[in-house]
Amino acid sequence: MSIYSIIRYAYSKSLLFGKRIWYNYYLKNYVECKRNRELLKKVRNDLRDDLNNENPLISVRIPTYNRAKILTERAIPSVLRQTYQNFEIIIVGDHCTDNTEELLKKFKDERIKFYNLPKRGKYPMNRDDRWMVAGTIAANKGIESCSGDWIAPLDDDDEFSEDHLETLLHYALKNNYEMVYGVVEMETEPGKWENLGSYPLKCSEICHLSVLYHSKLKFFKYDINAWKYGEPGDWNMWRRMKEAGVRIGFTDKTIGKHYLERNQVRN
Repeated sequence: MSIYSIIRYAYSKSLLFGKRIWYNYYLKNYVECKRNRELLKKVRNDLRDDLNNENPLISVRIPTYNRAKILTERAIPSVLRQTYQNFEIIIVGDHCTDNTEELLKKFKDERIKFYNLPKRGKYPMNRDDRWMVAGTIAANKGIESCSGDWIAPLDDDDEFSEDHLETLLHYALKNNYEMVYGVVEMETEPGKWENLGSYPLKCSEICHLSVLYHSKLKFFKYDINAWKYGEPGDWNMWRRMKEAGVRIGFTDKTIGKHYLERNQVRN
């Protein structure tokens, strides 16, 4: 690494530190972590019993915004062809104005449930900051709407492997984990794929669609302000789970694909 790269890296870290101080990140994180530990302790007795259920309902949660075509041609079909079929699909539109609802009805599958928010969430004006927390409002509404024992997040432009739910669920049940994640094929350039996922849990080494967690952890919500701390919204939540003491497991099996959208606009 060159001297210039080292200086640039140190400078970016100092900016992030200053930003976090400005937004009271460290105090907020301390208070939240204490609260989350207490809540986790309260739900664990019930969670222990639920982990003995070998055929639980899984809620696949998908936030979306005006991407009806890719949602219905890629994401949803990847769920419907799962080897584990005891699931519901909770789709929450961030005030979709396209034909999402119309196309979803064509599946004629009662397990697919669509909720469209009456107005769009308020996100940061800056494009990169907005990307970090895009869909947060819809995702949190999705968490509230899930009725399953387990929750599997999926973005509207990605896809599960056919054994995604089966693999993660069995791994969690076998090892008494409250959250599990695996490896995802990530498209870094058009047609170029790399594996993403490793243990221990750390930023940039876990993909949103790779996770399955127990619904007793529904008190964890996505933070609309995660961009202020320089964290993507999904990583911010996984980090808070880890710091609260959630039992987390990792499997090195590939369980899905995260696509690079060539024409994606970060609205």
